Amino acid sequence: MAVTVREALALPVLAAGDPAVLGGEAGLDTVLRWVHVSEVRDVGAVLSGHELVLTTGLGMAASADAAADFVGQLVEVGAAGLVVELSAAYPSVPESALRRARAAGLPVVVLNRKVRFVEVTEQVHRAIVAEQFEEVRFAGQVHETFTGLGLARAPMERLVEAAADLAGGSVVLEDLSRRVLVAAPRDEPVDRLLVDWERRSRLTPFPHGTEVGGPEGWLTTPVGIQGGAWGRLVLTVPHDRARARLVTERAAQALELGRMIERDETSIQLRVHGGFLLDLLDGRLGTEAAAAARLRALGVPESPAYVGVVARLRSEAPVERLVAALTEVPGLVGVLDAVHVGLLVPADVDLDAAARALAAVEPDAVLAAGPPVDGVLVSATSLRSARVVSDVASTLPAYDGCVRQSDIRLPGLLMSLREDARVQEFAEAELGRLLEHEARHGSGLVDLLRQFLAVGGNKAELARAAHRNRTSLYPALRRLEDLVGHPLDDPASRLSLGVALLAYDQGREL
Repeated sequence: MAVTVREALALPVLAAGDPAVLGGEAGLDTVLRWVHVSEVRDVGAVLSGHELVLTTGLGMAASADAAADFVGQLVEVGAAGLVVELSAAYPSVPESALRRARAAGLPVVVLNRKVRFVEVTEQVHRAIVAEQFEEVRFAGQVHETFTGLGLARAPMERLVEAAADLAGGSVVLEDLSRRVLVAAPRDEPVDRLLVDWERRSRLTPFPHGTEVGGPEGWLTTPVGIQGGAWGRLVLTVPHDRARARLVTERAAQALELGRMIERDETSIQLRVHGGFLLDLLDGRLGTEAAAAARLRALGVPESPAYVGVVARLRSEAPVERLVAALTEVPGLVGVLDAVHVGLLVPADVDLDAAARALAAVEPDAVLAAGPPVDGVLVSATSLRSARVVSDVASTLPAYDGCVRQSDIRLPGLLMSLREDARVQEFAEAELGRLLEHEARHGSGLVDLLRQFLAVGGNKAELARAAHRNRTSLYPALRRLEDLVGHPLDDPASRLSLGVALLAYDQGREL
């Protein structure tokens, strides 16, 4: 902690002067920048703010007005406090000066016994410099900790744990939908830290920078760069705000850097192990003729149409198991990343039979296909679609055969994009005010919106389904409309709200 007026008064050299606070108690916790001894009337000219001024009263002794003016100058320049050593020559501080100090919250302290001002300045300055050195040391420790974790490619859980250790308090990493990604409790059980988390989090606005706010006084720092935040760090009890800000901002940088490195490593792995498929996805195959020639050279027969296919396991088992099981499929097989195996096959291949054969060998496997396309280059879109479908299908019950987009529909699409900050931003834009209102008041308007959308906006049917009379229903709908900011009678508005609510519900279920 930085040195305050209160702490300076507790130092032995000032405590020996039998200090008494005559006014401005509210300013005793003001942080000191320096200590200045002054006996001149024009004291404001030699100060720049946050000084503790020591005086024997010579600059105040001419009259009560002179004392009030002396105090007024200190208030104007933002001094931290005034310490007056009383003596026979200056036995008391005039009441007019004290009133001026009290009104501004400027601490005025009198010393009833003599002290050596030079020793006061030495001790206070030594404490200030020691504190500054400690802050530099702490900043170095923070830098060293997160640099070491970054070089070790530590997971985000370890980064958040380190932030909690350094800040000395509980730290939570959440995404834009207020879902908790990592929780690092300190001096409290995790269930108490996270109780009713989404509602509590929504009462603290999402910051553009590091801020302290909300009803619980959380310190929050966005995680992401160039306005592309994908989450935020929350320090629930910031004991030392300066240190907490330093820790959370450095932790946020480490989290984003780790995320970028992970993406880069995946890209390298794709290039090494994906070969042709990654060149296809990245648009590096040149002309259609060159791409077709390369494909034929790899042993895939020429075909008027192709299908992109992706296989993955529901578990975290090595993908090499899938590669071995897919060798009999007539097409190109290659590892895309740590969980996906990609295939490019002629459109006439029986993928349902291939999926059943794969399931017989690997019951935990999913085989997903994109739409058939005419040509090699355009098959990149089919492969991308298959990867999305495979991710969704891996979270759904087992399917008999190859899974396609038509099998997962909109819920599957949203589930596949649930980690995308753009989907979370969309849901927040559509529902943010409503969810914040619900967090504050618990009025049931979110459930009313869910029921309203389920009956297609039919108010008579809504009244029956909600077991409410229209007299009470219509004001609630008007309030709901005000909160979402769009007309509920508009089909396009209901569509947007329905998609946002589906994304929100899926996020809460995960």
